[in-house]
Amino acid sequence: MMRTLLECAVQATRVQPRPTQRFALIGVEAAALGATGAHRFVRAAIAAGHTYTSAKELADTSPSLQTLALAALAGVQQLDTLWLIDGWRLLRLHGADVDLQGAHLRGAQLQGANLSGADLREADLVGADLEKADLSGANLSGANLAGSVLARANLRGSDLTEAELCRADLRHSDLRESRCIRTAFRGADLWEAVTLGLDLSQAFVQSVELERVGRFSDS
Repeated sequence: MMRTLLECAVQATRVQPRPTQRFALIGVEAAALGATGAHRFVRAAIAAGHTYTSAKELADTSPSLQTLALAALAGVQQLDTLWLIDGWRLLRLHGADVDLQGAHLRGAQLQGANLSGADLREADLVGADLEKADLSGANLSGANLAGSVLARANLRGSDLTEAELCRADLRHSDLRESRCIRTAFRGADLWEAVTLGLDLSQAFVQSVELERVGRFSDS
């Protein structure tokens, strides 16, 4: 079952909400925290109505998901309790089946992340480090993964329709059963990638050394 980013954060912090509380996410910039303090920054965001539940909503106001504030609100837009969350760590440990559509994850440090079944449509993952990440069954259609590191990543059964994988490091990745319609692989490194049964006939593979691809490997 797909979860919102807010639900993911609440579950990860193991908060036991009171009946009068509701929760919201706020995107945080480290520089702003240093200048104003976390509570002041978050109160100002709440007063301005900048509280969100999804990664897509946060993308409109926050440059990244690296640092998040989880706010418990009491009454009408009143801050009760505040948690500061390392967004990269949250997704590494709890990102499975999370709605991350349109998320700003440029340069994210997500090595070994569990993002299986996640909705990453149209997400910005340029230059992200996803080495050994589990992206099996994830929806990456339209996502921008240019220059990302996906070495030894599990992409089995993922949807890469119209995804941008130019110059991506896909060495030893598992691409079995993934959907690659109009996927851009230009300049990507697919050395010993597991591609058994993968159809690249509708993908853009210019500048890809296909002889390096482990097409018939099943291990």
